[in-house]
Amino acid sequence: MKKIYYLFVVFAAAISGCELDNYEPPQSPLTGRIVFEGNAVGIRQGISVLQLFQPGFQTVTPINVNVKQDGTFASMLFDGNYKLVRISGNGPWEANTDTIDVVVKGATSVDVPVRPYFTLSDASFSVEGEVLNATCRITNVVAGRQIERISLILGKTIILDDPTKLGPSPADPLSTKAGAGLDLSQPVSLSQNLTAEPLASAPYLYARIALKVVGVPELLYSDVYPVKK
Repeated sequence: MKKIYYLFVVFAAAISGCELDNYEPPQSPLTGRIVFEGNAVGIRQGISVLQLFQPGFQTVTPINVNVKQDGTFASMLFDGNYKLVRISGNGPWEANTDTIDVVVKGATSVDVPVRPYFTLSDASFSVEGEVLNATCRITNVVAGRQIERISLILGKTIILDDPTKLGPSPADPLSTKAGAGLDLSQPVSLSQNLTAEPLASAPYLYARIALKVVGVPELLYSDVYPVKK
């Protein structure tokens, strides 16, 4: 009798394992961008700024959405109705607690609007001799906010942000400008001497402009530029 019971347990476990093996993973891609006035907003890759909820379940566990540094995101989901939420207090933009209803049915795309405190536009980079030059325009979107600093940052990889940047020694005083006194009616110019270490010995370099707003932990970023030395 014990032998029959043991065989039954083994058989039930095998059937259960087969059911797990046959479990269908989500197959509907949800893609999109974080945008302001139709343009993607550059951020630090990996920060938690978006979550998805699927209503109708007793336990609603949020799905964290991985947003890349260029403001694009992608998640693989099951078909269904979801609510997309901008996490309050994260990101270089005004808090917005409104939810966005998203119906996923096969491949689905959605843009998530935000209102950044400032915008960076017309960013350009060029190398002259041993100096990297960069310019951009800054627009104040939210009245009353102040710029703490704007910087030209460089790193060894295309994934680049303020915490992972290289720290040239000696520091180039022209690579960073304080917000006080900036004339936002004119392009802002920055530069970095590439002979300073560890920049000089790096086989590859990437550059990006970063803007820090007073009282806001996360920075706003331009696109990434591959530096050809």
